[in-house]
Amino acid sequence: MDRQSGRQQRTLPVRISERVRKCLARARYAASSERGAASSLSRVAVTLFVPEEHYSPEEQAELFELMKKPTETLVAIRGKWEEKRSLSRPEWMALTYYVQTGCEGMGADSGPPSRESFVDLLEGLLALLKARTRASWSRDQCYLNEIGATGWTHDREFNAANVFEVLSALIHELRKPECPLRPAFSGRPLHVAVRADQFPSVASINEALTPFLPTLFRLAARGHWLLHHRPVRALGQTSQNYGIPDGEFPPVHAGGFQLATVLTDDGDLAMALSMLSRDAICAFGPFPEIREFAALLEQLRPGAFWKGPTFRGYTDGSDDKRATRFYFQRRSTGTSFGFSPQEWNQVREVFRETLGSAQMVPVVAELSIQYGGLNAVVSPVMSPSTWFSTKSSLLV
Repeated sequence: MDRQSGRQQRTLPVRISERVRKCLARARYAASSERGAASSLSRVAVTLFVPEEHYSPEEQAELFELMKKPTETLVAIRGKWEEKRSLSRPEWMALTYYVQTGCEGMGADSGPPSRESFVDLLEGLLALLKARTRASWSRDQCYLNEIGATGWTHDREFNAANVFEVLSALIHELRKPECPLRPAFSGRPLHVAVRADQFPSVASINEALTPFLPTLFRLAARGHWLLHHRPVRALGQTSQNYGIPDGEFPPVHAGGFQLATVLTDDGDLAMALSMLSRDAICAFGPFPEIREFAALLEQLRPGAFWKGPTFRGYTDGSDDKRATRFYFQRRSTGTSFGFSPQEWNQVREVFRETLGSAQMVPVVAELSIQYGGLNAVVSPVMSPSTWFSTKSSLLV
């Protein structure tokens, strides 16, 4: 056992996955090569997963206070972003914690962020790593392992040991519209780098990450929603009326359906779909539920089964010729409604017209910041395993 300052260190057994064990084995080999002496797996694990923190006790105390009030913290960070003020290192640590949560998601019914979001995230990580005063090869390899790039680099003509080269190549691949990659764990190295790597000053962190703050904040807001089920909105915030009289949007009609929309007191949206032929009304809100239902209307295909956090969708046929009924079901109550293909198109049209109206544009833009990117849910033709099972996908 080790002894430091006359105190005995206790050793605790920890169970790890095979993926983590392989990462540690590679890092141990690299560390042994660098130092010319063998390193134990436990010593490497302490170095990588409990790294030396390069910030002061005052910053540690600030981080503790920030994490006690996450909503207020992210609201304040947004204020600094919009006022073009720099963030403190603890604020970057709090933000990237929620970025990590937003990337990884919290359930099988929530899809990953967009491809464009991952491009900006990896661009930010690349800029941050270049700003360090000192790099660690072994830690860089674990960064690449976390995002799955160690598997992606097989059979590619560049130096897999060079973190800058690998990240640049991965970003180039992600920029292609047809690219299936979604490196869901790429928020982890960003958070660890902000917390544990050495930089000349906090100004270096701000210079590296501020250009990507619009995307990073939305990913953090997504993580905040998934973790706390609250928008990044000041407590007690009153509604903006966006120039909309009485906070009511003009109702939209199509066939036997009418969609009424209002702004709530806290600035969110509430909708009511009146189904006149059924003498029924279905309510939707807040904004993530509305956005999910709109995605269901757009994505459900004949013969498919669609599942999101709040709604399910399904049909009674396997193709366009046989499908005669489209259904949606609210998962919490089991209440279902069925529609003919013509009626389904009419419901879709009233949502399209409402959400695409000029009056709605600033409202949707604001709520998209408060809730983050939650528009991707499990699609009818792509399961979570499909996101990562293609030949060129990341091994995450």
